Amino acid sequence: MCGSLPRGAVTQDVPSPRYRLTLLGRFGLSGPHGPVELQNKKLAGLLAHLACTAPAPNPRGKLATLLWGSHFDTQARQNLRQALFRLRQALGQDLIIGDGDDISLAPGVIDCDATRFRALIRGGTRASLAEALGLYKECLLSDVNISEQAWVYWLTGERQRLEELALDGLVRIGEIELAAGHPHKALEKAHRAVAINNLREDAHRLVIQGLAAAGRKAEALKHYQNLVLLLERELNAKPDAATDLVVAELDGAWQRSRARAVGEIPKPALPQGNQPPCAWALVDTHRVSAECHLVTGDQVLPLGVIGSGRPERRQLTIMVCNKVSSTPLSATRDPEELRDRVGAFHKAVADTVVRFDGFIAQYLSDGVVVYFGYPVAHEDDAERAVRAGIAVLDAIRSLKTSFAVALRARIGIASGLVVVVEQRGSGDTRHRVAFGETPNLATQLQAVAAAGEIVVAASTRRLVGRMFDCCPLAADECSGLPQLVEAWQVRGETAQGR
Repeated sequence: MCGSLPRGAVTQDVPSPRYRLTLLGRFGLSGPHGPVELQNKKLAGLLAHLACTAPAPNPRGKLATLLWGSHFDTQARQNLRQALFRLRQALGQDLIIGDGDDISLAPGVIDCDATRFRALIRGGTRASLAEALGLYKECLLSDVNISEQAWVYWLTGERQRLEELALDGLVRIGEIELAAGHPHKALEKAHRAVAINNLREDAHRLVIQGLAAAGRKAEALKHYQNLVLLLERELNAKPDAATDLVVAELDGAWQRSRARAVGEIPKPALPQGNQPPCAWALVDTHRVSAECHLVTGDQVLPLGVIGSGRPERRQLTIMVCNKVSSTPLSATRDPEELRDRVGAFHKAVADTVVRFDGFIAQYLSDGVVVYFGYPVAHEDDAERAVRAGIAVLDAIRSLKTSFAVALRARIGIASGLVVVVEQRGSGDTRHRVAFGETPNLATQLQAVAAAGEIVVAASTRRLVGRMFDCCPLAADECSGLPQLVEAWQVRGETAQGR
C-alpha cells in the first residue's frame, strides 16, 4: 500500500484499498468501477506526489510551490485548495487527511505500485525482487509533464532514486541466478540493467561473469575492453578493483587454456598483498606481460586503478563553506595557533552539518565541501543544506570569543545532477568527488558571497520555494559568475519555513 500503518494500529481495522494507482510508466488510476479519469495533469501530479511521500505529511506551502510555483503565493494556495477539493470529489472525502497546514493520504485507501516496488526491493529475496522488477516497466510518470521547476526537480530526483533501486534489484537477482548456476538468466538481468544505465559498472561486471560462466570467455574479455573505453570516454575514469580482479582471473584462466593448447608455459599466480593485478595475454603465440594492462589482439588497455569506485549519478545539493577572518591568517606568527584556528573551524562546520545529514566530502585549508543527498538522499536535501548553512554561520560566529582574530564564514550552495566517484588518496584514504557543473557553481557562489552571507543558485532557490527569505544578487555582485547564472542571497527563514 502507499502508506504504512500508524504505530499501534490494528491491521484488520484497515480496509483493503479502494483504488489502484500506477506510477511506474504512464499514470493510471482505477477504482471499484473501472478506470478513473482525473481532470488535468496537476491533479494527477498532486495525487502521485502524495502517494510517493506517504505516510509523511506535506506542508501546503510545499505542495503549492511544487505545482504552482510560478504563480503568486495567494493564487498558488487557492489552486491547491481547489485541487484537493476536486480529488475528494472524485475519490471520496476520506482520501486526504488535512491536519492544519499538513496534507497526507489516508492509509489503506490507495494501493500504489511505486510503494510496493520499494518494499519488494527491500525484501531482497529472489521472489520479491522478481515481483518488484515486474512492476518497473518504465520511469516514474513518463506521461505527466508539468512545467514547474520544483516539480521537474522532484520528479527527476524521484525517478533517479527508483532507477537506482531497480538497478540494485537487477544486479542482485542476477547474482543470485549466477550463483544458482543459471548464467543465461543472469545475463538477461545484467543486460537489462545496462540498458537502463550503461555506466553502472556492477551490471557490466555481471555481464562479464555471466558470459564467462556460459563458456563465452572471449566475449567476456571483449565486453571488458568496451567497458574500459566507455568509462574513459564518458567519465574519464577506469574500472574499479573488483572488475579488474574478475577480468584478471578470467584472462588468466583463458590464457592458461590457450597456453596448454600451444605448448606455452602456464601463467604464474596473481600477485599477493597490495600489488596491482597483472594480466597476461598471448599475442602471436608469444607470452607478453602487461602490468596493470590487458593485452587483447593489437590493443593494450589499462586495467584501472585499485580503489577507484563505481560512478553514481546523483541529484545533490553542494555547499562550499570558506572561513573569512578580519586579519589574514597568513599574518599569524604562531603555526600552532593557525592550526588550532583551522581545526576549530573544520570541527564547527562538521559538527553542525552532520545534524542535517550533510556529508563532508573534502576539507580544504580554508574551507569545507559538503554534499547533501549523498550517500543517503532525502527529498528535502536543498532545504537541509540552506538550514545547515544558517546554522554554520551561527556556529562560526560563536568561535570569535576563543580567538583574538574573529572568524566568519561565507557559503555558496548549488543543486544539480552530478556523477560521484570514489577515488583513492594517499595511503588507504578514499575521497568522494562529484563531477559536473554543480560543485564548480557552488565554489563560484561562495567566492561572491560576503562574510556572514549565504548565496544560493537559482536551482536551489527553486527547490526550497518560499521557505527562506531570499533576494537576488545585484548585477555588480555577480561579476565573478558566468553569464546567465542567477544567484540569490539568503537572509533567513520565512514564517512558512519555521
